[in-house]
Amino acid sequence: MHEEWIGTAMSAWMGLGNIVVKHAVTRKYSTGNCREISRPHTVRMNRVEPLPARRRRLGDVVRMRDLLRSEILDGCWETGLLPSESELMLRYATGRNVTRDALDLLKVEGLVERIQGSGTFIVNGKSRHRFDRVHSLHDSQSAPRRLEARFITVTSVDAPGPVAMQLGLAGGSRCTLLEFVTTVEGSPVSMTTSYMRPDVGSLIGEQDFSGDFYQLLESLGIRVAFAEQSVEAVAAESSSAHYLDIAVGAPVLLFRRRLVGNDGAVVEVGFVRFRGDRISLDVRLPRTKGEGIR
Repeated sequence: MHEEWIGTAMSAWMGLGNIVVKHAVTRKYSTGNCREISRPHTVRMNRVEPLPARRRRLGDVVRMRDLLRSEILDGCWETGLLPSESELMLRYATGRNVTRDALDLLKVEGLVERIQGSGTFIVNGKSRHRFDRVHSLHDSQSAPRRLEARFITVTSVDAPGPVAMQLGLAGGSRCTLLEFVTTVEGSPVSMTTSYMRPDVGSLIGEQDFSGDFYQLLESLGIRVAFAEQSVEAVAAESSSAHYLDIAVGAPVLLFRRRLVGNDGAVVEVGFVRFRGDRISLDVRLPRTKGEGIR
């Protein structure tokens, strides 16, 4: 017996808990006595399963967490006390379990602390850093906070090839290597590795400073005209994990930067690692044509 597909019609309908998709198919059969018989035939196709209820609720939790943490970072509750669970349920149109799980995520992040009988308190407001100009974390604080920097390394080293090339140094030259940790209210926020020209080390000494790196450079007569930076998430290795007081492998924001002086020369090649739970980057970007935008 010979068979041939001669047409299909697709249909789909919603079942309880799943979507069933079927093909309604007409088959044409050829028998041995030269007669042809057409018969309808149905082929069951794959099921398309929706997200399980638990995963759907997890999505609701994450979305509420994102909205709530945004309002916390925007300073919507200056007293430091969040509204009650019932008020948050009304505000975000969520159920009690979703609300509690969202608050628990913020607690794990270290942004809030929950005290039974008292409420939920904001305990770790992040530093808000404008990312549309060259400046330090020092002038990003909306409220007075103690910023300090502690030098780990101030030394002279053989300039690595990429550093020598960018700083315009001859092969075999020395350069200054600076490493320091910036703290806010005594808690580590960032660790900086900085390569600069060889005479900078003797100018700086090893004293701690206020945390404003650009003011430090200006005090040495080094003027920064602009910076070239790229930002990516990387895993903390043992050294930065130690100084930032985080676990090895924890995600950090890595700023790769070049500081350029008024004369167009590169004055610093730097790498800054920020704890992601201690800083947020704020920027207002225009939409312009170019780079594939039409």
